[in-house]
Amino acid sequence: MSSSPAKRLIVDFHQRPPWQVLAVYLLGAAALVGGWMLTGGRLPLVTSEPEPASLSTRLVVLPFVNEGLAEDEYFADGVTEQITARLSEIPELAVISRTTAIQYKESPKGHAEIAAELDVKFILEGTVRWDHPPGGPSVVRVTPQLIRVSDDINVWADSYDAVLSEIFQVQADVAENVALALDIVLLEPQRRTIRARPTDNLEAYDAYLRGNDYYSRRFVEEDTWRAVAMYERAIELDPGFAHAYAALARALVWLNQQFERASALPRARAAVDEALRLAPDLAEAHMALGDYFYYGQLDFEQALEQYEWVRRRQPGNSDAVALIAWIQRRQGNWERSINDAQRALELDPLNTVWLIGQAQNFFYTRQYELAEPFFLRAIANAPDVPYYYRWAAWYYLARDGTPDRARRLLEQAFFRIDPGQLLLGGESSWIILHVFGEDYAPALERLSPDSAEVDAGYYYLARGYLSAQRGDDDQARAFYDSARVVFEARVREGQERFAPHSALGLAYAGLGRKAEAIREGELAVEAVPVSLDAMVGPDRVRDLARIHATVGEHEAAIDQLEYLLSIPSEISPALLRVDPFWDPLRSSPRFQMLLEMDGWVGRERSDPRRITI
Repeated sequence: MSSSPAKRLIVDFHQRPPWQVLAVYLLGAAALVGGWMLTGGRLPLVTSEPEPASLSTRLVVLPFVNEGLAEDEYFADGVTEQITARLSEIPELAVISRTTAIQYKESPKGHAEIAAELDVKFILEGTVRWDHPPGGPSVVRVTPQLIRVSDDINVWADSYDAVLSEIFQVQADVAENVALALDIVLLEPQRRTIRARPTDNLEAYDAYLRGNDYYSRRFVEEDTWRAVAMYERAIELDPGFAHAYAALARALVWLNQQFERASALPRARAAVDEALRLAPDLAEAHMALGDYFYYGQLDFEQALEQYEWVRRRQPGNSDAVALIAWIQRRQGNWERSINDAQRALELDPLNTVWLIGQAQNFFYTRQYELAEPFFLRAIANAPDVPYYYRWAAWYYLARDGTPDRARRLLEQAFFRIDPGQLLLGGESSWIILHVFGEDYAPALERLSPDSAEVDAGYYYLARGYLSAQRGDDDQARAFYDSARVVFEARVREGQERFAPHSALGLAYAGLGRKAEAIREGELAVEAVPVSLDAMVGPDRVRDLARIHATVGEHEAAIDQLEYLLSIPSEISPALLRVDPFWDPLRSSPRFQMLLEMDGWVGRERSDPRRITI
């Protein structure tokens, strides 16, 4: 029997000459972008609620060009970020988020093209030069210009030469002059906020900017720790530096959230408490407290209070708006979540996290026709992230009920990421393992469970499942037992990575330990019930169904699947048809009835009059 196209690609990839690899990659990238363009090249716009009238003027601050030394790049980025932050304090402005704006750094695109992509009327750009000669005073030159895109006219421009200690005044002057050029009248409280000096210690400010630079690369744990060190250095130099405390708190919460460094959480709470003591009205401090409650404590109500406080203060803060949207869907308010996620994307349209989040909103509510552009745009923006490919392939399987489009999408990932990683993402890899696992088995076998990029527990679970599918029961038991050891340790230690109770239940199921497997699956459901978390809760129910099916409790598995089809979830009749994992259930008339459902049960339909493509 001939091998599948996916398997042949994996086997042959490393044997191809470089020019062939490049050619295939370019073809794949073109196909991906072409797929997005076939959707119209635009994202669906949810306009069920009008944008606040105060956000009437849309503006982007492009990264100011560093005209100084190469090692001063972080300083120019910091000046741009601070000017953006001060402009965001003006309610009449909708300022494009820094996350999106930074992607135009050194871009060859012209003003009209950038404005069309971001739907802005004005562009603020400029240069920064920092001269710091040995033994002499540090001098900064900032040359901003505000451009009206409709006629490409500079409506305001200036040049500021100042000693370094006046950099905060320069940033404030730029923000105030932009407001003046746009005929925006600033109230005195806004002026005070814009003119505020975060610190009088310039060495502390430098450490803070260096911390921000490291934090921009926070998906690498070492860079997050470097950011923490820089923020702590800033605080050491100026114990009254509230911005540094707030930034430190968010970095520490991230270490717990992304890398399971639980010891960072108490430090995060202490830092955010100090930030609020020093500056009770600091938006960054309230964002940090919201993060602590949301990611650190899973306390959605208190997190929502903090993010709503920030949104009232800064209507254009895309982080606050997006995080409100993610809490809303966890609370089961899917329609509100979709609307607020859309607002966040209007302010931060190239933020891949917001893009994939909105795609998931439409996926879970089974509004499949609206989800595809968001998945494709996220992949186009970040083509080296396995997570996005797994979710998009999952979506195609749930929508189509065939593996064709999902397979083509995954094949495009081979030239950017290790294909074995497609099976090891915990939450989003199970369906890839079921449908395409045999195709990727050679790539999986090349990975090491000791690698920092590999989750050992899910590596063993995947190897166990594939061995069982091949009929190698002895090898399957060995891998499942290794998974058991890993997840038992995580449960004992209270680690939350990828729901250890569910994972442990799957390992027990693979070992034939039926009662223990069901117990762990039920513990996972009890820990995160759908009533408390409408986003994650269904995943735990799905895992319980997988456990029931594995240990032969077919009717119980069907009960869980029937429930998942009655609420927003990633399960669809099409997905059940294409997933071979459920083959043992197919002789059941009840299961066959699930396959005949139209796929919209429990869906919160959006009024089509309020959706435009």
